[in-house]
Amino acid sequence: MKKTTTLLSFLALTTVGFAQSPRMSLYEEFTGENCGPCAGTNPGLDVKLTANLNNTIPLKWQVAIPSAPSSPTSLYQQNKLEIDARDAYYSISSAPTCRHDGQSATVFGATSDHPGYTTATILNAAAAVTSPFTIAMNRAWDATFSTITVTGTLTATGNYTTTGTNLKFRLVMTEKEINYAVAPGSNGEKEFHWVARKSFPDLANGTAMANTWTVGQTQTFTIVCALPSYIWDKSQVEMVGFIQDDANKKVLQAGIGNATPLTDDAAAKSVAGLPAMTCASSLNPQVVVTNNGSNAITSMTLNPFVNGVANGASVNWTGNLAAGATTTVAMNAITGLTAGSKTFSVSISSSVNGATDFNLGNNSTTQKFSVVGTYSLAPIVQTFSLATFPPANWLLINPDGGAATWARSSAAGSQSTTQSARYPAYSAAPGDVDDLVLPPLSLVGFGTAQLNFDVASAPYSSPPENDQLEVKVSTDCGATWATLYSKAGAALNTAAANANSYVPVAGDWRAESIDLSAYANNPTVLVKFVATSDYGNNMFIDQINLSGTTGINNVDANISAVELFPNPTVNETSVNITVVNSSDVTISVLNNVGQIVYQTVSVLNAGSNKVNIDTKQFAAGIYNVVIATENGSVTKKLSVTK
Repeated sequence: MKKTTTLLSFLALTTVGFAQSPRMSLYEEFTGENCGPCAGTNPGLDVKLTANLNNTIPLKWQVAIPSAPSSPTSLYQQNKLEIDARDAYYSISSAPTCRHDGQSATVFGATSDHPGYTTATILNAAAAVTSPFTIAMNRAWDATFSTITVTGTLTATGNYTTTGTNLKFRLVMTEKEINYAVAPGSNGEKEFHWVARKSFPDLANGTAMANTWTVGQTQTFTIVCALPSYIWDKSQVEMVGFIQDDANKKVLQAGIGNATPLTDDAAAKSVAGLPAMTCASSLNPQVVVTNNGSNAITSMTLNPFVNGVANGASVNWTGNLAAGATTTVAMNAITGLTAGSKTFSVSISSSVNGATDFNLGNNSTTQKFSVVGTYSLAPIVQTFSLATFPPANWLLINPDGGAATWARSSAAGSQSTTQSARYPAYSAAPGDVDDLVLPPLSLVGFGTAQLNFDVASAPYSSPPENDQLEVKVSTDCGATWATLYSKAGAALNTAAANANSYVPVAGDWRAESIDLSAYANNPTVLVKFVATSDYGNNMFIDQINLSGTTGINNVDANISAVELFPNPTVNETSVNITVVNSSDVTISVLNNVGQIVYQTVSVLNAGSNKVNIDTKQFAAGIYNVVIATENGSVTKKLSVTK
């Protein structure tokens, strides 16, 4: 599989006889936040593991393969000493890689240690090997929910002997689910499951066990576990215990102390009611809240923010939300929204039910959205020569917030330039979708319109992956989109397969042209490039030019006459329009550089109609007044004097 290596060998294994107890199998995955193949593998793997939790306990180590993430809040950086030690313990050299009960997955029928080959059959085969031990575990929070005490008993149900003092009981604190607002590494992953967070009393030594056991022999333990400061969500904390023989690295039995509820714990789960794109200056979001505690929630306060700044009044919610139940809270309107990318967030105050919510890690949630700015007249020309990205008035829509998204490249460009826009399908997880939206566009006064751009793309392998580039158009502020261009795989590629991160050379570029004349005279046109990753290789676009022909395009016989009076004018002019049949008409006034300085939409009745235009705020000069229907337009010159 792409960008992974195969382990050359695995440790020799021995067989233990006299096993008498059913086994909970320990499934360890070595995955990385900078590992592209890991991002592609984990979603499917997690589905398989979830379906087998009756006999399999997952434990994931976030290793520094192929490199260590630099963010101090990354899962690797927070627990790197233990992660590196576990990595070295098994001599892990590639990611993603798995171990079943400390052994190669091939022992249980897999063709590889790559987790992508994990199946229910293989998981069941590992769990079917009976064990000479049982593990009984109990856990309890302290009063401030900052320490967990784990007590339990290890019991031999079969005779067992190891060499020296190699038999250990290891206890690892995990978080069942962690969700980042922004991916902590370069592979775009933001959702992580069954993450190894810290071991107690330590990973290397664990809790020592006797080297010889006979049937009925027991050992009790009490381990006090202080929560690390980097734990995200206390409600997701689990304690995984397992017996491992360091002589052969076999895990003989595993057990789990599941997450237990806190008393008062309100969890902000998600945001609803926000469109991905809007033209509105105010919105009414909703927040989905779950009661993760054992007490019913009767009161809580939700505080809204836009881009980190308070926006809108807080909501003081009251009611009766039972333990485990979910409700949707309507927030007050967020207002004053200006053009650009936005992040709405909500934070539940630390006081729930008038008492302390000891679990603040799940009190916040966020949602990204974009506000469309003013529709300006074509043309749009973009060569990505300036460092700012996205360029002024463009929008970048990156739903998963991952690092693998559209960005400016200074490594290559078409037409003898070295700048372009790049989408990194080489590292983006399969199925990742990101949009690059052109500035809002008015085609009023245009008889024809056309989008030209250059593209370069290569696959990683042959046959090629199905990386895709689309161009879509919307006239209703992004509520619906029409696809005018779609190429994927070999149809998109302009260069041969490349096992390295692809950078185009001069001969790789292909010119593309899309006819937008169907949208001529429309005052509200949005155009976007949509990239979808199949985990192939990079794609580039450059020399974007959206333009057309202007002038009178009176193909609509419904407009029989247009007059301006007075003309010239100082403070006001009237547009007298005669139409044969009732019609919606857009009237736009454009200055001498093509900017729309005035625009209105009117419903005209058959016959003569008059629309007044206030020109008091207009600077002196010559203006184009464009009267447009869906089928055509008429342009008149207007002179404003002061």
